[in-house]
Amino acid sequence: MKKINQKALIDHLDGGEEDEVKDAEPWIPSLSPTQRKIFDDSSNYILAYGERGSGKTFSLGGHKLVRHCYENFNALALIIVGVRSQATMGGVWHKLQVEILPEWVEGIDLEHTDERQDTQKNLYIDIKNRFGGYSRVVLISVPYGSFIKDRIKGFEPSLVFIDELTNLDTDDYFNAVVQQLGRRQGIHGPQQYLAACNPDGPEHWVYKRFFEEPYDENGKWNEDYSVYHVKIEENLQNLPEGYYDRIQEAVKSDPIEEARMVRGEWVDRPAGNAIFGPYFNTALHLKGDSKTGLVPSTKYPIVCGWDPGSVNNAIVFMQNIVGAENSPWIIFDELVTINKKLPYTTLVPLVMRKMAYWNRMLDHDFKFIHISDNSAFNQFRARAGSYDVKDIEAISREKADTFKMEPIRMKACPKFNGSVESRVRITIAKLQQDGLLLSAQCTEVKKMFRNLISEKQGRTYDPNLSYKPKRSVYVHAFDAMSYVLLYHDAMSYNPTTEAHSEIMDIGS
Repeated sequence: MKKINQKALIDHLDGGEEDEVKDAEPWIPSLSPTQRKIFDDSSNYILAYGERGSGKTFSLGGHKLVRHCYENFNALALIIVGVRSQATMGGVWHKLQVEILPEWVEGIDLEHTDERQDTQKNLYIDIKNRFGGYSRVVLISVPYGSFIKDRIKGFEPSLVFIDELTNLDTDDYFNAVVQQLGRRQGIHGPQQYLAACNPDGPEHWVYKRFFEEPYDENGKWNEDYSVYHVKIEENLQNLPEGYYDRIQEAVKSDPIEEARMVRGEWVDRPAGNAIFGPYFNTALHLKGDSKTGLVPSTKYPIVCGWDPGSVNNAIVFMQNIVGAENSPWIIFDELVTINKKLPYTTLVPLVMRKMAYWNRMLDHDFKFIHISDNSAFNQFRARAGSYDVKDIEAISREKADTFKMEPIRMKACPKFNGSVESRVRITIAKLQQDGLLLSAQCTEVKKMFRNLISEKQGRTYDPNLSYKPKRSVYVHAFDAMSYVLLYHDAMSYNPTTEAHSEIMDIGS
């Protein structure tokens, strides 16, 4: 996060003598800790998200916007919303006039005009800046992304604030808008794109733009972006009495809305064609809560399903409780990283640390079995000059003494025509037979069960059809888990023989 020089904070000009002004204390509006960070952030692209009533709009479309207009000569700030009434009937435009600007008037005697309307019927307010001139704030409504390029043509804003960004349909609200920024002359500091929203799901374009795309191919974050979770806890004292209780009451029967609007989580709503939607029942299959989950038994080995990759990795910790009713598989731990480049020199020790944790936790030296798709055995990575499995095993040998355990030795899940569909069928069968139990602490696997959809859009899973999961952020957890299930089923045909793939070096 970039910081504005503290000397640029607004001076409290009270009209006194010059020496009195010099000694005056700096003034800033009343802000929560997170709002203050946003207020001072000079990143080019800033997203503030949070639950309802968290004060995210105040941060960006309110105080930060007014500060920009006051500190710059002839600034032009655009407020963009989908529907005008969204802003004027209690939204950002209304709050700007009845709450934000009055605080600045009281704080530094800020001068501004009343609301007016230009020839295009856009609403605007002029704010007197510290140079004695006026900066302008303009409200425009653009209901569809396909309209925005023409709608903002001719504007050269120095700052743009977009409210309720997740309610807007396409990334044109980012791509077209940022092309208009940076042209205005005489602006001190960055010309920023600011946006506020309630969370949606990881498949939404806003999530992809602000949570995934800022990472480069090496996993390094682009410092031009800042993302803030503005939590409602910091703003409860400013909410009307009973407001938060009403929000909780309204969403209590909808776990997706509750996660988004009460806890500020980015959770996808299960699609109509979610593969496991008809079969995964949290009351039956989910065990424990956020503090307690499933624990493996010392009677059985721990099986780790792997889906390794260059930027997406999933390792799922499982155990087959043989002899119990339905001999269920339990999923009790996970390590899932998406769009984050982790070299195997980092990933493998993380996995081994989890293995060592369960050994210490239960004071038992578990036997660990590691299973991956056979592509990890036979796909040569030219850049690294090796195979995934070979690298993983070599690194684990180097770290074995550190973690006081045996090195990782990978086994290959069979791959054949229709193997993906087979893994889907096996998983569904396990769910139907209560043969698959999930720890509530395995949040990524839980998201997979609720959100993984098929390539056959608009239809739920039909065992008589050939179905494959659609490539998405959820498929990696599915692959890691289902490699274990398919491997177990394949090997069960000959329990005395265990075939596995192995890479051998021949010659020097």
